[in-house]
Amino acid sequence: MGVDANVSTVIDSKGGLRALLPHVIRYTYREKAKDPKFLRDIYVRQTIPFTANVGACPDSVMREYLKQAEFQDEDGSLIAYLDYNIDLNQKFDQLGYVVMSGNNFNYSPPSPTTSYTGDMFVSVPSYPEIPGDPNDPIPFPSDATADDVVINLALAIRGDIKFEDA
Repeated sequence: MGVDANVSTVIDSKGGLRALLPHVIRYTYREKAKDPKFLRDIYVRQTIPFTANVGACPDSVMREYLKQAEFQDEDGSLIAYLDYNIDLNQKFDQLGYVVMSGNNFNYSPPSPTTSYTGDMFVSVPSYPEIPGDPNDPIPFPSDATADDVVINLALAIRGDIKFEDA
């Protein structure tokens, strides 16, 4: 039937819970992302510094949802995201666009600009950053999301949630 929670080595071992938590967060966010009603619960506005048209994609970004992301430059111009490789030497005069290349975003600004250095703002489903200090709170975007993580953590401790191999 289970073990009394007061004598459970899993619950008593904070290291065990800390090891389980990132898996539970990823599981919860992926489940929320599958349902359009909950997708906005996990949208986060990221600020990404660009130098000479290149900016690093944060590890927290759920890359499979970049097609639904909103990109803006410092001037507030909306930028298109293309999920396929294109010839970066080719210019579309009226359109600024971003493509992924490895772990970086490559930005092609609209003409006549040829190079962009500054911040790009990206609103996209993202995992929260887990702080290094276990006493610091995890910045969940909503109370509902935090509640779902706690529920799923309890289910994972019971063994009711199985995780995929990474």
